[in-house]
Amino acid sequence: MTSASDPAATADPAVETVPALRIAVVAALPQTAPPLVEALRALGHQVPVVIGYRRPADWPGHVLGEHDLPPGVDLAVPAGPESITTLLRAYAPDAAVSYGYPRKLPAAAVSAPRLGTINCHPSDLPSYRGPNPVGWAVRNGEREIGVTWHRMDAQLDSGAVLARTTIPLDDRMWSFTGVNSRVLEAASAMLPHVLRRLADGDAGEPQPRREATWAGFFSDDYATVDWSEPATHIHTQVRAWNIAGHHPRVQGPVATIDGTRWRLRRTALTQPPPGTGRRISCGTGDLWVLAADQLDPA
Repeated sequence: MTSASDPAATADPAVETVPALRIAVVAALPQTAPPLVEALRALGHQVPVVIGYRRPADWPGHVLGEHDLPPGVDLAVPAGPESITTLLRAYAPDAAVSYGYPRKLPAAAVSAPRLGTINCHPSDLPSYRGPNPVGWAVRNGEREIGVTWHRMDAQLDSGAVLARTTIPLDDRMWSFTGVNSRVLEAASAMLPHVLRRLADGDAGEPQPRREATWAGFFSDDYATVDWSEPATHIHTQVRAWNIAGHHPRVQGPVATIDGTRWRLRRTALTQPPPGTGRRISCGTGDLWVLAADQLDPA
């Protein structure tokens, strides 16, 4: 679904043609960088390098490795954000495309490519700016999320919009990977139009003047499960944390069951097949715990 009032949304991507560009990709994860590289190459563009991310010691998952990329695409892992500028100047791409990078890019890096740098953000900007837009959308009970391509500037998620659309956010989505695949599908469909505007030097439209909202990492106030809350509230809490993914400082949602601490991974509001799950009586209604990780004692 798109907004007819948004010029960036009304163009037909199928009729867009763009001269072949050299495009650097800035992305940290194997779920994000390879599909973006594939989409750009399918449009006839060259991707000389993906700028990845150095894995923090406390990072529980995988970061992008050289085996995740197709032949002919370099993987550059900067020592810190400042090195991104140096790398982009060295590779001298026409443009850079960012998606889901876990650090704010320096202003010098954003302006290093000849045509600038664009970013895909999974929200209807300026709503849900920040690192956890989909987690907060789930927490707030949203039924759809935006997908916005925007120019990057010195601030975070505040640049002019080049294209936007919306996708459903239904109860069947339980993981970052699941949401990410749908976001990338929508984002890739808009790429021809976005890159056409970029190549033409189109500045894009300023973000709407409604109040911006911030979607930061969840904090301690949302990390502990309170069984006196309604089952629907706890179910949403579990789903929001699982879609939000890794948190650098806070672990959640943590529940105590029979004196043991667990990190809940999956719950259900309806009774699962016999022998599946653990039923918990909540403040209102029952919740079935289907998957959880046992934690060390506090």
